[in-house]
Amino acid sequence: MPKYSVTWPTRPAGVYTEYVHAADPTDAARVAGDLDWPTSPGYTMAFDYEPEVWLLRHPYRLCSRHVQGPHFSDSEPGQPVFTPTPVTA
Repeated sequence: MPKYSVTWPTRPAGVYTEYVHAADPTDAARVAGDLDWPTSPGYTMAFDYEPEVWLLRHPYRLCSRHVQGPHFSDSEPGQPVFTPTPVTA
């Protein structure tokens, strides 16, 4: 199975990334959402927001690609700080 990175925003501020093996980007978000995320005291995962998902391929810098969700600020140098988008039902 392919390897993905799944990044969700955290409250009150920040992002957290997990790496999972999954069949596709949607499955990667589902698998990552089921994990026990180790957040710091005072922080919670913002699972009500859309995650950023990257398909990871070696060499990572050259072959990985964004496949789903918003681009968070550290993903693209020079881009403005991201504003999370609530997931709509």
